[in-house]
Amino acid sequence: MSAPTRLESALAEGRFAVTSEMGPPKSADPSVIAEKARLLGPVTDAVNITDNQTAQSRMCPLASGRIALDNGAEPVMQMTVRDRNRMALSSDILGASALGIHNTLCMSGDPIHIGNHPDAAVVNDIDTMALLRLQASLRNGRFMNEAEEELAGEPPHLVIGATAHPAADDPDVEISKIRAKMEAGADFFQTQLVYEPERVAAFMSRLEAADLPALPKLLIGVGPFKHLRMAEHMRDKVWGVTVPDALITRMQQADDEGETGMDICVEVIQALREIPGVAGVHVMAIAWETSVPEILSRAGLVPAAR
Repeated sequence: MSAPTRLESALAEGRFAVTSEMGPPKSADPSVIAEKARLLGPVTDAVNITDNQTAQSRMCPLASGRIALDNGAEPVMQMTVRDRNRMALSSDILGASALGIHNTLCMSGDPIHIGNHPDAAVVNDIDTMALLRLQASLRNGRFMNEAEEELAGEPPHLVIGATAHPAADDPDVEISKIRAKMEAGADFFQTQLVYEPERVAAFMSRLEAADLPALPKLLIGVGPFKHLRMAEHMRDKVWGVTVPDALITRMQQADDEGETGMDICVEVIQALREIPGVAGVHVMAIAWETSVPEILSRAGLVPAAR
């Protein structure tokens, strides 16, 4: 059995965990991932490698994850059910663990019609709940097939992630989903972007009162606005994200929109750190990864401070 991952250790020890995210290139150029890994690796516990985000064909997260690992960043390999059947997903999971990639995140994937291959077939052989169960089965030494066939050797070391939505309109339904995902094998959760920490506080109170086997490890999604247009896009176009009017006004009045966007992100992180039960943050700054070390430093979340 391989040693615990950095993310696994942080969650087990109760340290405030920090993850971030990077998008692989639409090319075979490994330097794109290597540079982002060298930037993000030293200031995070792990870095998500997206899986054809926005339904655009990109370097696969398996290869990208190994490049990231070789350049100092611990990867979280995102896996969508959109593009691969259970057999291909199983193969990728086994291969990833063999290459030292042990953290995963199960997702459904962006709609194929918005991407650069809109006529491609959507696989969806299994859903994300089944992908959680598939990984848990492999971790326990069996394929998730009709025969529950045993693996022919060492099972993969997996730290299994799932998504959660603390700002859901119906928190009780969301808690039921979290319960089901935990029962299916999820070890941690990452959430959509949050700009209202008070909603997270209310959700955490309900989670603590719920009859769950354990308090789930929630890494709350945060991210900086690079400019006003981004804040407006997040407010108007991105599912599950609420941007308060006060933050839009603040961005409209900003002398330096990027600086103000980072300030807002830091303030959200600091508020989340005060909420009992929050396990950490997931900093999403796709195409602006250079902002992440500065944001974490301002928030007191560089490794030495943590």
